[in-house]
Amino acid sequence: MKKSKSNILIFILCFNLTAIASSCSNNSNDESEEIMETDKEEDEEEEEEVEQVDTCVSGKLFIEKDGLVRVDIENPSATANGWTITRALAGFKGDGYLVWTGADNFNNPGQGLIKFSIKINTPGTYQFVWNSRITTGNSNTEHNDSWLRIKGDDFYGEKLNTGLRVYPRGSGKTPNPEGSSKDGWFKIYMNRLGEWFWRSSTNDNDPYDVFVTFDNAGTYDVEISGRSRSHAIDQFVLFKTDRTLEQAKVANFSEITCK
Repeated sequence: MKKSKSNILIFILCFNLTAIASSCSNNSNDESEEIMETDKEEDEEEEEEVEQVDTCVSGKLFIEKDGLVRVDIENPSATANGWTITRALAGFKGDGYLVWTGADNFNNPGQGLIKFSIKINTPGTYQFVWNSRITTGNSNTEHNDSWLRIKGDDFYGEKLNTGLRVYPRGSGKTPNPEGSSKDGWFKIYMNRLGEWFWRSSTNDNDPYDVFVTFDNAGTYDVEISGRSRSHAIDQFVLFKTDRTLEQAKVANFSEITCK
């Protein structure tokens, strides 16, 4: 009889110990699952934060460094605006280039407006040049231009060998260029067939290079709009006048942050 009672006590003790161990084990699993779920949620939050930065809902800001800005032109608009991204012609940089597929706007700037905000850290005078191409026809004076407006402190064209300047119509300054200009916009053209070409000229029949002066460090807008159908633009550079186009063309693309 004593032996039976001892066996019963041993059985009860073992059962209780097993239940306790099982209970501890279950709590541990629950805590592990909770930790894993917490880590997963934190990872998802981090991914969402990264995605928000990548999408730049407020718009992108291109950072000038060492007197150089280099921008791979893309279409910032989520809706159709007359600019089409394509990859048909080799020699472009980045994911593609933009072609104006809207109507000709020979005297009406601002159509298909695309804007690039740049952060100037080094004030001074910069030259502007884009890499563009005629994508149709066999004339070097057609399908070869787009509109440009830079909202700096002084935006002008200059003939380097003479120092003569022209200012866009609507800027309140004179003289104005030969050919079309309006509301602070310059017509910017090139005359090279069959290749991508770094050239930005204003003033018809007597080309002037394009410059802008930034008196202070700050954020400024470079605006482009469609003029001649089938004119393509791949990238643009701004470089201080103590730098060269060759240096700007091989510089890294500018760092981008969100505005």
